[in-house]
Amino acid sequence: MDKVCQIFTDGSAIGNPGPSGWGAVIIQGKERRELSGGFPWATISEMELLAAVEALRSIPHGTRVELHSDSELLIHGMRGFVFRWRSQGWKNRRGAPLHHRDLWMQLIELDGRFRIQWRWLRGHNGHPLQCRADALAYGAARSLAFTQRLAA
Repeated sequence: MDKVCQIFTDGSAIGNPGPSGWGAVIIQGKERRELSGGFPWATISEMELLAAVEALRSIPHGTRVELHSDSELLIHGMRGFVFRWRSQGWKNRRGAPLHHRDLWMQLIELDGRFRIQWRWLRGHNGHPLQCRADALAYGAARSLAFTQRLAA
């Protein structure tokens, strides 16, 4: 039986939009890796999606994955909404263009390369790996905010 890769992701933004970060904790067998990054100006939603994209890009194709996130947008999106949005020309229920289409398209492509179970976790629930992903995301956002203050 294949081992399941556990991924915990989170996004953060100071000001939303503002200095932002994403974080991921990846557990494959006995190996644990942490990834993070950020942008000078983005939203929490962008970072939630980007955390999943970057984490999935870092593992071998075909891996069985349980991806955990506190982002209902990400989890519900990938459990079904994204396919409706795509069939509606990437428009939401009100007919407005869908935000972050490029990230959703990347997630659809990645979803096809893996066997993913998209799992929602309540945010700030004390789960140690979700808390670590949150700390990585916030740390990246905070670092960018600090750098921006120094440059000002």
